[in-house]
Amino acid sequence: MQPAPTHPLTDADPEADGDAVMGRPPVDGPDDGPVDVQVLSSIDELEGKLEEVDRAWAVSDDAMRAVFQSFVFDAGGDAPPDPYSTEYAEHQFALYRLIADRPHYEVQNERSDFPVDANRPFPYYTESPETVGHTLMAIGFIVRTMGLAAGASILELGPGWGNTTIELARMGYDVTAIDIDPTFVGLIAERAAKFALDVDARQGTFLEIDRLDRRYDAVLFFECFHHCSDHRDLVAKLADVITPGGRVFFAAEPVVETFPVPWGVRTDGESLWAIRRNGWLELGFQESYFLRMLAHAGWVVTKHTTDATYLGVVFEASRAGGSYPVCGRTLPPDEEATWLPLEAPDSTRRYSGTRSVLSVERGGPYSLVALDVVNTSPLDLTYTVSHGHHSVTGVTPAGTDHVIEVPYDPEGLAVVVEAETWRPAEVLQSADLRTLGLLVAGVTLH
Repeated sequence: MQPAPTHPLTDADPEADGDAVMGRPPVDGPDDGPVDVQVLSSIDELEGKLEEVDRAWAVSDDAMRAVFQSFVFDAGGDAPPDPYSTEYAEHQFALYRLIADRPHYEVQNERSDFPVDANRPFPYYTESPETVGHTLMAIGFIVRTMGLAAGASILELGPGWGNTTIELARMGYDVTAIDIDPTFVGLIAERAAKFALDVDARQGTFLEIDRLDRRYDAVLFFECFHHCSDHRDLVAKLADVITPGGRVFFAAEPVVETFPVPWGVRTDGESLWAIRRNGWLELGFQESYFLRMLAHAGWVVTKHTTDATYLGVVFEASRAGGSYPVCGRTLPPDEEATWLPLEAPDSTRRYSGTRSVLSVERGGPYSLVALDVVNTSPLDLTYTVSHGHHSVTGVTPAGTDHVIEVPYDPEGLAVVVEAETWRPAEVLQSADLRTLGLLVAGVTLH
């Protein structure tokens, strides 16, 4: 048997059906009609379904994937409220232990020991036009989105079969590929040799990147970041791996706002198979949590998407350097909702609402938070701006620019802008029915 790739989750209405509630997209069958999704509640039921997966795999890869889509698992019980707490992590790993039937998670579980063929690696061995097509389109989208200059250096973590590794190396990029599985490391070296490519393929783990002796222009995760047992530690370490101006790309990861918890073990059919049969760690993330977690670690992110493939989502992260604009990047969806929509795609400022939120770096080497605002109203507007335990209250005079400063709290998670609002339709008798606060460029940490 060969391992199935991990499919990311796609956006879904959380009230559409049980499937979406479990953090997976609604699924379709061969006739594009709805598939009945069975919600399992016991390990015995799960074992029965996995035996059905095994039988389907003997038929074809596509048949196996159809069974994957037919079931989810509901372990019951609510996670602790703080997704950054030790208790929360322990709750998720207890679920992993239950599904995997293992006493604990070890990174060595990610080694697969599957036979590989350098001439027909995944996705080709599946013989599935659907799987091959989506994978190739995803790789093309990744290469185009990265848009790196000729000769740039790339660190690919968790490359697996090495499909993106080989394509990037064939373009002349300086590629280092690190995988936990020695079989995959050997496969990448063999595939590179067929094209006389110089690829530095090494065995190692995600959390060992702080031992690397060089920096890279880009770091790439393609369907693998979600296997990391300490994703926040990994994100923190990435800052010391990239060159100045370098970027990190998270491609086709299970990051979706409708995931039922901030982060945790995925319980869709394919993830259940991967966890119980192989011991792999399969995590999912709410988009709001994922982007906020990156902001707390000093990153700003842009989300790129394509409709060509369900694998067509890439999050591009770069170092914030203390600058957190409200335009020109992707905000956590729950924070995005606290700001008025952009007036134009090239806007450099946007209006706050009654209470607007912007996550910034936590525990950084700063002492001051500065907020650049404009009061476009003919009225004076009062405000309160806070960061952690610090806050300031004041008035922005009508029609003026203003820089609001508040002390930086190392334990603070976000800058909160609470402003008096006004309605142009009422004050100016215009057709503008919006309720506006202050016009904000962003937050700068000093």
